[in-house]
Amino acid sequence: MVSIISDRSFPRHTHDEYGIGFMVSGGHESWSGRGHVEASTGDVITVNPGEVHDGLGRKGAPRQWKMLFLDLAIIGRYAETDRSGQEFTNPVLSDRQTCAAIAQAVTALSSPTEEEAFAEECLILALAAIGKVPVHRGKTGRPDYSWAVRCALDKIAAEADGALNLADLADAAGVSRFQLLRRFSAEVGTTPHNYLIQYRVNLARRKIRAGHPLAEAAVSSGFADQSHMTRAFVRQYGLSPGHFTKDIV
Repeated sequence: MVSIISDRSFPRHTHDEYGIGFMVSGGHESWSGRGHVEASTGDVITVNPGEVHDGLGRKGAPRQWKMLFLDLAIIGRYAETDRSGQEFTNPVLSDRQTCAAIAQAVTALSSPTEEEAFAEECLILALAAIGKVPVHRGKTGRPDYSWAVRCALDKIAAEADGALNLADLADAAGVSRFQLLRRFSAEVGTTPHNYLIQYRVNLARRKIRAGHPLAEAAVSSGFADQSHMTRAFVRQYGLSPGHFTKDIV
């Protein structure tokens, strides 16, 4: 779980997990593959695995939100419904009963003094409420990208920890740099370079959560050094890797 108060804007990026968030205060806007997103205090926001999205801040008007990031193993353990291969249809939920269940869960899970049994019950009730939310099948995992874009994505996934540039990706896809840049941006929603950086950030995040030292996580994820990783981390998550290790539950 991540809790942030910020007026900053976040670049386009993805998450490996399902994201379920509660807007504690302020307003939130973002672009996503599901269209323009606008959420207000009390609303719930959802993110699908692999969904490219950003976050637009309002200078001088911080908003606070708390996000639960849940992989399928957790959902399978605590939810009654199987969400395998499914995606949330709506990026913003305003149903009061659903929002109240999510708010209670994120509050319980973010409190260091809350009893584990109560937090677990809240999570189960929140997932039960989310289970009633409309979903559709068929996109989660590997969207229908063109062959050239899929080749570039596969190369990034295989070699993100190495030295990659646009020419390398274009060669792997068998197209020119201009053709790949145009297709990639149109289909994925961001440039190959931006996608590579956010992929490395996610890779570093997983290493940090596994207990790797920050400097080691940076280099093994493809960053030149820890400072490069820190700058990219702050742009994407709004907090440094050091704070991430303390604030992630």
